[in-house]
Amino acid sequence: MALFAIIFSLLIERGWDAVVELRSPLWFERYADRVRHRLGPERLWDGPLGVFLVLLFPLLAVVLIQLALSAVLGLLAFAFAVLVLLFSLGPRDLEADVQRFLTAWDLGDQGQARAAARHISGLPVEPADHAALGKAVVEGILIAAHERIVGVIFWFVVLGPLGALLFRLSCVLKDKYPDAGDTGGFAQASLVLHGVLSWLPCRLTVLAYALTGSFGDALHRWRDEAPLWARDWLAGNRQVLVAGGLGALQVEQELSEEETGGVSTRLVRAALAMVWRTVMLLVVIIAVISLASWVS
Repeated sequence: MALFAIIFSLLIERGWDAVVELRSPLWFERYADRVRHRLGPERLWDGPLGVFLVLLFPLLAVVLIQLALSAVLGLLAFAFAVLVLLFSLGPRDLEADVQRFLTAWDLGDQGQARAAARHISGLPVEPADHAALGKAVVEGILIAAHERIVGVIFWFVVLGPLGALLFRLSCVLKDKYPDAGDTGGFAQASLVLHGVLSWLPCRLTVLAYALTGSFGDALHRWRDEAPLWARDWLAGNRQVLVAGGLGALQVEQELSEEETGGVSTRLVRAALAMVWRTVMLLVVIIAVISLASWVS
């Protein structure tokens, strides 16, 4: 079921633009604020327990609905799994964001290009020159592919709709509470949760980048630039994705402004193309594993 749910969800996402509006995480952000307000500022809730309670109801609801539908009709359970997976992907369309960036970039509209770059990376992007902006977007694409697609698919395969939603909601909490200095233990616990959930799939993403790009360069740069363990979970995972992805794209560490300025557009398009090759590779691998399990 997982294989067909993934294929259906990816096809729907590619063919239905309105899905981006339907999977806005705003409802969960408001729900998280209400729960935290009710829990109060006590130290007991300002940490892992608070994160657990915020996630408990939506995750429990998904599990109960999935079990109820499975008991009634398998087709309904499948449709619900597709719905949850479709919501969990994204929430924005990566290709559409990249195309908006390229359009603004070609027109020389730095303001719109920076805005599109922020949508891709999820971080403020204020590089001083054209070339640096292109490099920031390439790195953002490599990270966003894991955050929006691969990580979701990985946890969907492992835990079904529960896993896909858990990963998406961990991303929402991580983005909503990015500064542990402002929100204390709750933000730190959110970052650790997302880091733990991302640790394995982000490294599988890099391996897929290597298989769909330059294998030797990807592994070499991953080994040299990204530690196996990092005290900062979020930064460590991002470093792995960027190092391995840039290696797979055969991007030199140091490029002159002239070289970067001439290559950036191609690099952005090449990064996006590698992401879709990676997604296709993962679907093929899941299909092979599913076929093997059916045969056995």
